[in-house]
Amino acid sequence: MVKRLGLKAVNYIRAMAEYFGRNCTAEFQKAALRAAIKNSSWIQLQEMNTVEELIYKWLREEEDADRSDSIGKLINGVSHFQFKKPDPAAPFDLDKLHRKNISEVEVFYCTEGKQNAVLIFLSLVLQSKNPQTLLLYSDEDMGWLTGNREFTLKWSSMLNQVIKRGNKIKIIHTVDRGFDEMLSAIREWVPLYMTGSIEPYYYPRIRDGLFRRTLFIAPDTAAISSGTVGSGTKNAANFLFTNKMTIKALIEEYNDLLSRCRMLMRIFTPHSNDDYLSLLSEFEDEKKDSIIKTDILTNVTMPLGVMESILARTENPGSNHLLSYQQNRIKKFLAGLQKNCFTEVLSLPDPENILAGKVIVNFSDMLNESLLFYTPGEYRQHLQNIIRLLKTYDNYHVHLTSDNHLDGSMIYVREDLGVLFGKTLPPSFIFAINENKMTNAFWDYMNLLIKRESKYKTNRNYTIAELETMVARLEP
Repeated sequence: MVKRLGLKAVNYIRAMAEYFGRNCTAEFQKAALRAAIKNSSWIQLQEMNTVEELIYKWLREEEDADRSDSIGKLINGVSHFQFKKPDPAAPFDLDKLHRKNISEVEVFYCTEGKQNAVLIFLSLVLQSKNPQTLLLYSDEDMGWLTGNREFTLKWSSMLNQVIKRGNKIKIIHTVDRGFDEMLSAIREWVPLYMTGSIEPYYYPRIRDGLFRRTLFIAPDTAAISSGTVGSGTKNAANFLFTNKMTIKALIEEYNDLLSRCRMLMRIFTPHSNDDYLSLLSEFEDEKKDSIIKTDILTNVTMPLGVMESILARTENPGSNHLLSYQQNRIKKFLAGLQKNCFTEVLSLPDPENILAGKVIVNFSDMLNESLLFYTPGEYRQHLQNIIRLLKTYDNYHVHLTSDNHLDGSMIYVREDLGVLFGKTLPPSFIFAINENKMTNAFWDYMNLLIKRESKYKTNRNYTIAELETMVARLEP
């Protein structure tokens, strides 16, 4: 039940904890609560407020664990993503439905009918000579899309073909679905996001979910429209239109909804470097507590001299611009440490790889056509700067970890502001999200990641000693 309530339900969880705290007074009730929490020391406490707090914490931890697992799956999928050639699939055969000619209005019923309508819709798009921008939205139950693996593969393959032929997509995601369902949908769309052909949006306000709607529109070709009450899709009617006036009316309806939406995420690749640097600067202008995880040293702690040395080995015509950008970034970073915490979760590479010059510079393919690598001296200077920051700024924290389950990924979250996450190894890409539910989930996830570390590993003196040991091993 807690899992279904989602991130907006903290007040409900608090009310539940207060209710149980007030009313669990009989011994049999305490015994039942003890069995559920599986920690008898909690129930032995006599102060009712403390019991309420412990129940609240227990309920939240269960929810946090569920969210943590969902985000871990998403990040793991992103960090191991590789472009793959999609399985060839012939366009949908209209003869299978005895529809050699599509009339201006076709009606399809229930789940199988919706699936057939979608396949016909995509087939018509593939037959269209001119690329167009598809408009997609659905807050109906997604069982029709994910419940049949054969259909899902066919739909995915055809959508890939649609994009390969130059078509674009605007999609409005439904973020008030269950959190697992929302992240699962994003995972499924990652390969398509990476084509750069999709603009994802979301409607920011809460709806009651009573009346649900699906709109799939190809402005020059066809449109699908359906509606249901709640999750009742069993006998729902799905309308496929090719009439131009009807399509135009549905486009206006879609645009009315889109005007009330916000962009869910932006996707950056090595081909959109300037846009990413601009967004990163805006992201770091806000004074917020931050947590960043990467298995490669972060660029924000890179000394200006190290960046200058690295760029000197490239033929990047924008080197002076990048150096100026780094100088301003460092200035903002140090100013932020006066009042806000900045926490890094780092896993250090094998010293032999550092000495062999095999350690990649973070997101270097976003700055250069080829990967850049640290020299041992540059890496040593970067570590020395991190040590200096630890000794100078109380609000700067580093947690060393040997856990590489997020290998090849980066998560950079600023509390109540947004999150940047992506893949650090080629092909590099970064997702930027400022939707509240996603931001809060990533923030909780990173805090759980830190809490799982042994206390001595999060100790400042331990961290400095470990870094100094690594620096010593890199001495020439």
